[in-house]
Amino acid sequence: MDILEYFSGQGKINIGPRNADGTPGPLRWVGDATLEFGFTPNETKFAENWTGTRGTGLTLTGDTDATLTLTFLQFNDENFKIATRGTTQTQSVTPVVGKTIATDALKVGDILSLGAFDVSAVAIKDSTSGTPITMTEGVTYKLNAKFGSIEILDITTEGPFVGATKADLTPGAVDLIKMMASSGDEYWVRFEGQNTVPGATYKYVVADFYRWSPPPSETMSLLQDGQSRLETPIAGSLLADSTKGASDEFGYYGRMAMLQA
Repeated sequence: MDILEYFSGQGKINIGPRNADGTPGPLRWVGDATLEFGFTPNETKFAENWTGTRGTGLTLTGDTDATLTLTFLQFNDENFKIATRGTTQTQSVTPVVGKTIATDALKVGDILSLGAFDVSAVAIKDSTSGTPITMTEGVTYKLNAKFGSIEILDITTEGPFVGATKADLTPGAVDLIKMMASSGDEYWVRFEGQNTVPGATYKYVVADFYRWSPPPSETMSLLQDGQSRLETPIAGSLLADSTKGASDEFGYYGRMAMLQA
């Protein structure tokens, strides 16, 4: 009787930059994720004209589309950068003095952005001629230091206030991700997994994909109902790697090693 080999895979997906010479740069584990890949040959079909059924008389094989889809289930800065084609920039920590945060008259309930995150040494003032009024936190406004915003609570106790409203503050050391700031990077994707079927002959599987070119994610939700993970399917093209050869141990798109227990 033939041995039936079933496969139920589990493992880690690692991703990193692809170097110009076709080698992988440092890889990192993306966390919990799923991976799918496939190849779609494009064919041109010609119908025959003599049987009366207009069947296919000739098929010419054209190019082949190769795709790899990663679905991130973990929310972190590196995954978010890939999903948004983002780049990282560190927020300046230089103290800011007299930054205008509102030009109109204040209203209770207004949310005013301070233009920075994780702020400290915050002082909010109006533009009263001579001696501006320094507003008291907890009386006139509520400070959300991490978010870098204030909410106006009261405009009469310490008022009236004269616009514009200004802020002194010190920004914190925060990494910012600028979305759609990258032209699109190419990545090396590596799957290191195992077949969880008991008694499987091929217990371990390693798959390398040399040139994954992902587009930005089409949809992404920052609000979840009972789910604390980022589900972001990204279907990118697998490009042919000119540094590899069809006849060598790599092939143009990827390779898989099936290892016995």
